[in-house]
Amino acid sequence: MNGLLKMHQQIDKKYNVIFYVFIFFLFSTINNHYFVKKKNSLLKIKDIHVEGLENSLNLEIRQKLNFLVGKNIFYLDVEILKEKLNSFNYLENYKVSKLFPSILKVELKKTKFLAKTYQENKKYFIGSNKKLIFLPNQIESSNLPIVYGKFNSEEFFKLRNNMLSNKFDIENITNYYYFPSKRWDIKLIDGTLVKLPMENISSAIKKLTKVINEKINGFNKTIDLRVPNQIIFING
Repeated sequence: MNGLLKMHQQIDKKYNVIFYVFIFFLFSTINNHYFVKKKNSLLKIKDIHVEGLENSLNLEIRQKLNFLVGKNIFYLDVEILKEKLNSFNYLENYKVSKLFPSILKVELKKTKFLAKTYQENKKYFIGSNKKLIFLPNQIESSNLPIVYGKFNSEEFFKLRNNMLSNKFDIENITNYYYFPSKRWDIKLIDGTLVKLPMENISSAIKKLTKVINEKINGFNKTIDLRVPNQIIFING
């Protein structure tokens, strides 16, 4: 009888152990699922802070990035984010930071507008990032020079860099004129028109800088530098 009782007690203990192990794993699984779910919820992007530009442009970019809300901040697709930001051609550069657990911070820097031009009856800005920028609501600086003609930005920057390297004051220019022959004219603040050559631009700009600094042109309103080794002054 005692032997039978001991056997029943052992069986009861065995089932008790199995029961408690089952309960332990059950609650462990429930807790793990809850923890994972809670962790994933905490790491989802809930807000995007965009700063650095005018409020209207910050808002425009914020709306374009709204698709990121709800995404896991750890597994953010950087290439897609870059592609979206690079589509705004008025940006010079940007910085993206993750503020854990759920905020994305985007700091933007606008390109500097160097000039304006008109293409197909629309006004574009030429940015320091070498892009043509269409921003119809942009309040422009009144002293931006105008570039006329069908040119590409590389040609404009080649001329501009040539002037800067030869210490010519580009703030003295009001208009640029580009011709199909790939030649430039420029107009200065005092109304002087300068005709630049197709070749040896650097040498011509050095001469022009000397003429302007030493006020050699007098009352002449046109300076023609197209002929090699000559400076032609035309009055009127």
